[in-house]
Amino acid sequence: MSVPESFDNALPATRVSDLARVRGPDYLEGLNPEQRAAVEATEGPVLVLAGAGTGKTRVLTTRLAHILATGRAKPWELLVVTFTNKAAREMRERITHIIGPAAEGLRWLGTFHSVAAQILRRNAELVGLKSNFTILDTDDQERLIKQVLEAENVDAKRWTPKAMAGLIDHWKNRGWTPDRLPPSEGTEFAGGKGQTLYRLYQERLRVLNACDFGDLLLHNLTIFMNNPDVLADFHERFKYVLVDEYQDTNVAQYLWLRLLAQKRQNVCCVGDDDQSIYGWRGAEVDNILRFERDFPGATVIRLERNYRSTSHILAAASGLIKANKGRLGKTLWTESNDGEKVIVRGVWDGEAESRLIAEEIERAKKGGTEKEPRKFRDMAILVRASFQMRAFEERFVMLQIPYTVVGGPRFFERAEIRDVHAYLRLIQSPDDDLAFERIVNVPKRGIGDTTVQKLLHIARVGGVPVMHAARQAVQTDELAARTRTALSNFLRDLDRWRAQAQTLHHSRLTEQVLEASGYTDALRLDKTPTAQTRLENLKELVQSMG
Repeated sequence: MSVPESFDNALPATRVSDLARVRGPDYLEGLNPEQRAAVEATEGPVLVLAGAGTGKTRVLTTRLAHILATGRAKPWELLVVTFTNKAAREMRERITHIIGPAAEGLRWLGTFHSVAAQILRRNAELVGLKSNFTILDTDDQERLIKQVLEAENVDAKRWTPKAMAGLIDHWKNRGWTPDRLPPSEGTEFAGGKGQTLYRLYQERLRVLNACDFGDLLLHNLTIFMNNPDVLADFHERFKYVLVDEYQDTNVAQYLWLRLLAQKRQNVCCVGDDDQSIYGWRGAEVDNILRFERDFPGATVIRLERNYRSTSHILAAASGLIKANKGRLGKTLWTESNDGEKVIVRGVWDGEAESRLIAEEIERAKKGGTEKEPRKFRDMAILVRASFQMRAFEERFVMLQIPYTVVGGPRFFERAEIRDVHAYLRLIQSPDDDLAFERIVNVPKRGIGDTTVQKLLHIARVGGVPVMHAARQAVQTDELAARTRTALSNFLRDLDRWRAQAQTLHHSRLTEQVLEASGYTDALRLDKTPTAQTRLENLKELVQSMG
């Protein structure tokens, strides 16, 4: 929300400078000594190492309120960045609860990308854009990349727009423009054309007055480094910088923060190196580990009192994490009771694990002489990755244990698993039209929707399966030569796999299909965060076949 410079006059009853007198120190009540130290250490660089369950969000919001209530800054002089829109909304709501209408002036509170977009719109002409530029979504980005690939005579079926988009996102997360791309990058894509395609894509974006998500921060970096006067203006504007989840910042976000905080150095970063789990999407835990080198003389405050877990759980967690090398170190403790002990059991594989857990669930459901019966809804299973759910789901279905998968589709409902099932169904039953339609162009092999619709029409008119219609079509001139070749190759592959099915174990047959069809190769080239997970899901599926 845009707030006028006459904000104090617009809200005379809640002048920022009067907030301390109006509300007093009530907002500090209930803080433990470490939390209060983190709130009141307003000047200079501060790193708050906040362990899980230690009241991190309360510290951040109370620190903001304290800066405003003591008149150190006005709301529009604070830069506050979070990682999600949900976190930004929650923080704004909490601050509003503490300081009232003055929170409306926090115009620079938001995610990294939302704040960067504001800065870019004010300075768009410095990177060849207009202030009303469009931010492309994923579909538009891939469509534009496809145009670039076709213009450069790159086979978009082998070198997919999605794979190229993943590469570009990776480069932008590292803060690399086409001109700053290291020589080793992009050499494996399209015969070494990665850098050229990246540059052409960026030029097309400028012509369209558009940018993608990664450009928001990348253009900010370019503006700041090439225009010292613009950076100096934001140095004057932002008296305090606050950052949430600092351990999850990538290189571009890190550079952006360093540039904005380098003059005043009133920067407070809250995070926990022990909770850095987003390395797969570019996060650099080293950002938090080197904070004291980046900001000499920084104050480091550890929030170690846990309000969420029992002492047994904390002891088990601490015993695991202390093996990590290079961590900043902290020891979580709690005044809560010991609670039940953490039980560790070793098993040979996922099948044995699912069997053991299912037995434990059934015992808990029945209860016993010492324990009350538990309800299914009182029990939860946490897994490291989605592919590990497969064994549990199979076991629960077998034992008729009701379950719900939270945070994603069930294992056998995932797109890649359903694709494999469609392949195997079509090998077993050539008349399975639904299976044919699903995988005839998965991975992309040049058989588009128009061709599929034509085959479906031939099948309907002739009253034959689509597979039969496809075999007819490749013998005529109804399809373009390139499409006929692609369809003929697909039919030949199916015939070969059908013959192999007579002698190969189904796990080996599945591996053959995934490799020969190009399915796994397409995922290996895909640099998006979900590609590796999908590969792991496929590996788990093959392993489950024995």
